Amino acid sequence: MSPDQLAVNQRFLEACRALDIEQIQKLVRDEGADAWFQEPETGKGPLHLDAAVEKADECLSWLMGNGAVWNQMDREYRTPACRAREYGLAKLYANCIDAGVRAELLLAHLNRKQQTSAGARNEAYLNSKLTWTEPTDGAKTLLDDENNGVMMSWEKDIMKRSAEVLVPTPGEGSVLNIGFGLGIVDTYLQERRPKRHVIVEAHPDVIAEMKAQGWDKKPGVEIVEGRWQDVAGQLAEQEVFDSVYYDAFGEYYEDLREFFDEAVGLLSPDGILSFFHGLGADNQTFYDVYTKLVMLELYDFGLDTEWEELYIDMPDEEWEGTKRRYWALGTYRLPICKFLS
Repeated sequence: MSPDQLAVNQRFLEACRALDIEQIQKLVRDEGADAWFQEPETGKGPLHLDAAVEKADECLSWLMGNGAVWNQMDREYRTPACRAREYGLAKLYANCIDAGVRAELLLAHLNRKQQTSAGARNEAYLNSKLTWTEPTDGAKTLLDDENNGVMMSWEKDIMKRSAEVLVPTPGEGSVLNIGFGLGIVDTYLQERRPKRHVIVEAHPDVIAEMKAQGWDKKPGVEIVEGRWQDVAGQLAEQEVFDSVYYDAFGEYYEDLREFFDEAVGLLSPDGILSFFHGLGADNQTFYDVYTKLVMLELYDFGLDTEWEELYIDMPDEEWEGTKRRYWALGTYRLPICKFLS
């Protein structure tokens, strides 16, 4: 960056700090200030500065529409929305979240035009060698060959409550689960004794472990070997389920959205759809954006979503041996999705 451009950008940040909307607009439109510019020392950009001030709505709105980055991180790994939440500025925080949702909807639409098969992205995971570990007494972790956590014991409370939602009346109903992992949700589902319990699993190591544990011999349980992308259509032609659950590792938001499209054909008219909502779970801002984004997407598929918040008890010791934490929040939002009436 040239010294002249740097000087313009520094003046631009000072105008943002002062909430001088006229000067902000002049510097961006007439003098070429970069709306994405961040302070080299702190990493704070224009939205970080505005989101810390209560009367910043006008500046925030204009900047978000003219090149400022909603999810820009400062050196402390905080977004502008994190700053707004830190200062208790609920309205500004909501504006940042809405901007994030708009940006992600547009990005997802553009990505959809360029990608042919979302399911192809999990090929590396399916070819990886999985490892079962016990980081603490009574705790189990499933790792891929890069030591990414596939599933961990701290998820038990989430899975127990999910099973209760999916099979509300013990001894009744049919349930389809996509992704076995450590078998936590399936174990809790079995405790509720559904009449029919179908498990779709693609990873050969997990399938072998399931059979070693005797899951293929449990009454009412059927294991369908393969990727859900390859088997969901065939299942939908044969039957519908009272509840459907999705927790497939090695996939992305687009894979989840693609599954929603399949799920509407797998779910009975009065059925319940749920899934492990770990999107953006390493940052509260991202989690809030994806929560709202998923709800909007589900509505387009004719599904209404309620969220049940659960407290997360997550011992640090359970992360021993993992490459990185895929969860950093104190609460979990359990999605309960039903067809719009």
